[in-house]
Amino acid sequence: MGLFINKNHHPEVYKNKGQLQTKNQMISRQDFLSELVQEQQKANTALKKALSEIGLQTQLQEETQFTQWNHIESQLNDLRNRLERSEAMNHQLVKQMNEQLEIQKEVSEKMTKQEEFQGGVLLRLDNQEALMDKISRQINHIRSILFERTNYLAAKIDDGYKITSSYVYKLMTGTEQPLTFLLMNQKKEENHTQTD
Repeated sequence: MGLFINKNHHPEVYKNKGQLQTKNQMISRQDFLSELVQEQQKANTALKKALSEIGLQTQLQEETQFTQWNHIESQLNDLRNRLERSEAMNHQLVKQMNEQLEIQKEVSEKMTKQEEFQGGVLLRLDNQEALMDKISRQINHIRSILFERTNYLAAKIDDGYKITSSYVYKLMTGTEQPLTFLLMNQKKEENHTQTD
């Protein structure tokens, strides 16, 4: 606070008309140890503040990393579960394919036996053309049924493979486009078969 001079009641008090001396202290004593302690305290305060900020940043970083690791772990668990389901489906598909192969093998054996039987019948019925015609038509009918059934089974196996591939592709990319593309191709093939 500066010097107050009351100009109304005592205008001459504290007023000096002479030359002012700017320095009134002749000797100055410096305590270097006190200054060093003060500087050290300032440095310590700044260091504590910096360490506190670093600690806060470290804590925030640890919390962020913890959240990220939890998210990654959750994603890995989801992926593991999807892979296990996919593996089970593939196992089931392989089992069904093996069953179909067994059926085809049995049908093939029956066809072989049927052909052997037909050969014997044809040898015995060389002179009976009417009966031979009838048997030939039956054989052709059986062959067409077997051919249609084999084609049907092959189409089902192919469809199962495409659906499994589409499912795996969907898991990897997260898009439905391959399944839609597959269905469009199936419709085109069915329309093409019907027109033929």
